[in-house]
Amino acid sequence: MRMILVFIALVIPVLCQATPIYQSQNAQGQSVFSNQPSENATLISSKSTPYRYRVTLKRVIDGDTIELQSGQVVRLVGINTPEVQSRYRDGEAGGERAKKWLQKTLNKHTLLIEYDQQQQDKYDRFLAHCFLPDGRYLNAMLIEEGLASLTLIPPNLRYSDQLIAAQNQAEQTKKGIWSLPDYRVKRLSELKAGKNYRGWQRIKLKLKSIKQGKKTLFLEADNHFRLAIKNKDSVYFADLKSYLNQTVEVRGWIHRQGKQFYMNIRHPSAIIKQ
Repeated sequence: MRMILVFIALVIPVLCQATPIYQSQNAQGQSVFSNQPSENATLISSKSTPYRYRVTLKRVIDGDTIELQSGQVVRLVGINTPEVQSRYRDGEAGGERAKKWLQKTLNKHTLLIEYDQQQQDKYDRFLAHCFLPDGRYLNAMLIEEGLASLTLIPPNLRYSDQLIAAQNQAEQTKKGIWSLPDYRVKRLSELKAGKNYRGWQRIKLKLKSIKQGKKTLFLEADNHFRLAIKNKDSVYFADLKSYLNQTVEVRGWIHRQGKQFYMNIRHPSAIIKQ
């Protein structure tokens, strides 16, 4: 029987095969994964479903990030909640509310996590879809409550349709962030040259041209604002020309280079045709 001990990292490529996976604990209290059942072992995946690992919560860091008892930091994929105040940054509207909701929802400290294609980000956080023990999808629940915005980043798109539907529902009913002044739609003319804009933004504009860079495509609104789409992500967009001369709302983070603003766009869900 093949046994695998899990200490800090849960990313174990050898587990990624179409066989049942069982989880149990050894005498030292460490999680043990095996492809064979044993006494008191729990089936956490089968060949018909993606693998889900049963884990124990240590603490909620903010509305979309948690720490497990193992020491792992897990970032919920496909969503973004406003920042909470810390010694490194100011809080954003809705950030504390999202954190408190997550703390209350995870009060039993047990949940299931499921990895997508990319398992870690550049900050060494683990990226996961999170589920409550009863099967409810936590990432979508945060969006449904208006506590998070949709932030799809390829290749982690497994439940994108469900997340998009959740946001449509929250936006239509103006729940949470959709009723807060901080997240109202801004017109392009409102952006002031030389100013830095913090947090997730919504901008209404008209795209006028497409320019091809070495590794990036640019959809330009004017000389001061453009959308940047990496060539590797362009495959997710059906036809970029369909956005030209259309009024759209773009959603994401505004960056500045000198007097020019740009927004990185990773998925078509960040461009809403009006």
